[in-house]
Amino acid sequence: MLLFFYTLLEYKLLYSLFIFSAKDVSLKVFHFFPFQQLFAGVLTLLFLSGCNTIHANKNAILQIEQGQFKQAKQTIKQNYSPVGRDRLLHELELASILHLEREYLQSNQHLENAKSQIASFYTISLSEQALAMLSGPTFSTYEGKNYYLPLIHYLKALNFNALAQENLSMRKTYLDSSQVEMRQLDVYMENLKSETGGYNKPQKKDDESLTSIIYDILKPITAPDGLLENIEYKDDAFAHLFSGFLNEQNNDFDAARLQYQRAAHAYGNGFAKQYGLANTTEKLAIQNLARSMKLAGGYQSELQVLLDKHTSLEVPKGAQLTIIQNLGIAPEKKQLNFMLRAEARSKALVMYPIFIGTEKEKREQRLWFQMLYADTSLFDLMQNYILGDVSDVLLGTMTKRIPLGSLWDEAEDIGLIDALEYGGRISVSYLAPPKLPIRKTEVWQDNKKLADLEQFHSISQLALQKALIDAQSEIRVAFTREIVKALSARKAMQVAGTNQNNLLGSFVKMASTAVNAITASADTRQWQSLPAQIRLAQLSLKPGLQNLTIKTTLNSGRVIQQSANIDVQGSMTVWHTRTFLNASPAVNAL
Repeated sequence: MLLFFYTLLEYKLLYSLFIFSAKDVSLKVFHFFPFQQLFAGVLTLLFLSGCNTIHANKNAILQIEQGQFKQAKQTIKQNYSPVGRDRLLHELELASILHLEREYLQSNQHLENAKSQIASFYTISLSEQALAMLSGPTFSTYEGKNYYLPLIHYLKALNFNALAQENLSMRKTYLDSSQVEMRQLDVYMENLKSETGGYNKPQKKDDESLTSIIYDILKPITAPDGLLENIEYKDDAFAHLFSGFLNEQNNDFDAARLQYQRAAHAYGNGFAKQYGLANTTEKLAIQNLARSMKLAGGYQSELQVLLDKHTSLEVPKGAQLTIIQNLGIAPEKKQLNFMLRAEARSKALVMYPIFIGTEKEKREQRLWFQMLYADTSLFDLMQNYILGDVSDVLLGTMTKRIPLGSLWDEAEDIGLIDALEYGGRISVSYLAPPKLPIRKTEVWQDNKKLADLEQFHSISQLALQKALIDAQSEIRVAFTREIVKALSARKAMQVAGTNQNNLLGSFVKMASTAVNAITASADTRQWQSLPAQIRLAQLSLKPGLQNLTIKTTLNSGRVIQQSANIDVQGSMTVWHTRTFLNASPAVNAL
């Protein structure tokens, strides 16, 4: 039915444009059908195919997978200025590429720059905000997400850990540096837990500004009850576990004990469930907690309590090797487009999605819309039935109706209804489904399987849940931005003395609608080179050089093999690798 509707729109537009282009230009084109309500929707359809572009960091990923690191760095430098609005992505993407090139010190320098930039973003430019409101979110500085800083510390620590393994004469110095990163991360985590653990930030009081009035009108845009519950980024169990590994590797057993304890608590109290992780996560953290108590000494009574509580607990003995596999690529952020129109019959604003791209992308867009915005609740269905007719109820899963009721008059007073005479285009971002086509990942030695690499963190799930949380505010801001643009165009016409009811006035309004439709865009910027998952295996091995192979089996049956000689020493050795699913063998080398 929706496809039929779109086809009808295109047909009527083409027919009307044919009449409009004839020598005998007359106003009958505007009365042939409800042109005012259809024009922007059809015009948007004509231009949407050119609105979604592949970001520079996505192109860089494709080059990385082919082992073209030099070209990937050039792509980032050409598209992301070190001093422009995308300067954070400039630092983050270059740091990721340099990490893959094993240029660890250079990678860390870019990560340090990124940390400094994130700290500076607390100062917000009012002029930049105003420009973004009138032009679009990409005209504002990209400030990243709240989980970026922990991942920056994580990647820096991985770099220092790799340097310690490559430079034995400076091993202690680099291991100390990795611990410094984790201490800084620990401070961040404590602040995060304090912020999310028991109070809500006070909301600003409503004022009489145009923006606040529009926000009031858009209040009904809310996600279904329960969808956004318990998905806030509150703590990071993997960060604590990883910190424990590094502390133990540097023989700081007491610090390791504390981090293992925090990891076990976080995994067991919701982190594993929230991000769909392996059910062995808490168990491994507790095993390491018990072992670190033994190594640190002085915790006999606490250890006994732990063993009594977990009677089947097996405490690993001997030298331990922890292999960390950064797997895949985080899901891509894409654009979802809507048409918005004012419906006088029901005194409501109505938006409906426009699905474009491949069939897979269209399915993704449809599911995202139905999950977050569609009129699918019992209340929505009732409202559609009361305000419209049976067809409105049937189309509820493909529309979002915002009943204005008594606010309709206020919307008319501020010019909103008139500004939307030809409709408007709204663009928001959505995240592609994060599932990886992976059957299993394993660690082998010679012809013997030693362990499975299991999922201990999901950056994809973390990004998805953050996107779901942000979706509500994002669509309200997008609504507000496009309405403000439409109102600004209407005001400009009034100042210019253009009569909105004659042919010229209608043409000017159509032109401004067209410009707004073409320039409307969502902010799809992100740190694209992050892994999708972090998998882990811990083995008890003899000290010395060990030749191991990681085998990643895809659903298609293809097996990606990565082999390396790993020097196992002390009570704990931490080793990491990155696995791309579409990369050349050279890129996936350990």
